[in-house]
Amino acid sequence: MKKSFVLMAAVTILCSMASMARAATVEELQQQVEELRNQVKAIKAPAPSAESGGDGYAKKVWDSTRFGGYGELDYIVTRENGNGKGSNAFDPHRFVLYVNSDLSDWITLNTELEWEHGGVGGDVKDGKKLSGEVLVEQAFLQFKLSRPLNLKAGIMLVPLGATNLYHEPTNFNSSERPQLDRYLIPSTWSEMGAGIYGSLGTKVDYELLVMNGLDGAGFSAKDGVRGGRQNLNVDVNRNKAVAGRLEVRPFTNLYTNFSFYTANSAKVGTAYTTIAAFDGKYSIGDLDLAGEYVHVYQDDPRALGVTDIGHNMSGYWVEGAYHVLPKSLKKGKLSEADALIFARYSEFDTQQGSIGDPSKASGKYDRNYTNFGIVFKPTTTLSVKADYQVYDDHRKAGEKALDNDKFQVTLGFVF
Repeated sequence: MKKSFVLMAAVTILCSMASMARAATVEELQQQVEELRNQVKAIKAPAPSAESGGDGYAKKVWDSTRFGGYGELDYIVTRENGNGKGSNAFDPHRFVLYVNSDLSDWITLNTELEWEHGGVGGDVKDGKKLSGEVLVEQAFLQFKLSRPLNLKAGIMLVPLGATNLYHEPTNFNSSERPQLDRYLIPSTWSEMGAGIYGSLGTKVDYELLVMNGLDGAGFSAKDGVRGGRQNLNVDVNRNKAVAGRLEVRPFTNLYTNFSFYTANSAKVGTAYTTIAAFDGKYSIGDLDLAGEYVHVYQDDPRALGVTDIGHNMSGYWVEGAYHVLPKSLKKGKLSEADALIFARYSEFDTQQGSIGDPSKASGKYDRNYTNFGIVFKPTTTLSVKADYQVYDDHRKAGEKALDNDKFQVTLGFVF
């Protein structure tokens, strides 16, 4: 039976070969065999690597890209004092997304996209719409050449003052950024430009940038220089601004920063705006002491077409904070926790020196704020803040105040 089976199989194969011989030439059969051989090689080939593209390249991009960001969620109760700004509201203040990617071992792309107050929207029913904004806050390339000298170019933060570079909510104690860093330094302030940065030894860092400048026509006694920020793709004149920062850490727990900005802010003619700032922070045990001073000099306000600002604007703030969480509670889920009580006093004036129109002089532009409250950090990436703001100025009877007393609770987080 076995021999018969083998014989039948042989006959069948021979018949098939004969049939194939009748249906195809020898060349056609060789071509079919070659195609089968190529298919087998393709099946056995290894998966593509990062260098050859495919899934490997996608993995390489993913591994070199980092996602992060920060946000602030507020509950605000503002006291009504006759200026129509009383409120009791929840506010999705801001949400910011970072996407940073290493294009090589010495070139990095940094981006920051921000949504404020829920974003923006078109008109809807009853004319209501979202009141916030969506903008690219940073988008720049870093070229890491050496520790003392590196390059950067793109949309960058202006390296000025205590808050603009470190504006994440876990970096300051109050629910809002200090008022000085909103009006005399319009945080968050970013511009298009290019420059150099680096470290000089272990205790000194520097940054020097050339950027688009401010539009002085937007300056005002009410908002300082904040309204002078322009669209990122325009400049009011053909001149460029220069901004720089020198951070010095002379000894442990002491940080000092000197920064400046200077540029022509006039569309026609010359009217230079120069901003100088000094800030520092020192820690002694559980006590943190911090402060900042800012001076704005405008050499010719009339050339800007602004009649209510002075040749000078200046102000300062000082703050003390004390860490109050007992070490006995720093365990388990609260191993990284911290709690602070703080108080800060701030004062600034936007009408120092002579102004274009003396009839617009008012003591209400000489303002001061007292903030005090508590901060609880269950982890280093989350700050739960509650503080009270006391506002005062030197306005005359009958004038409306520019700001209000208020109570605010903020959830500030980074990720």
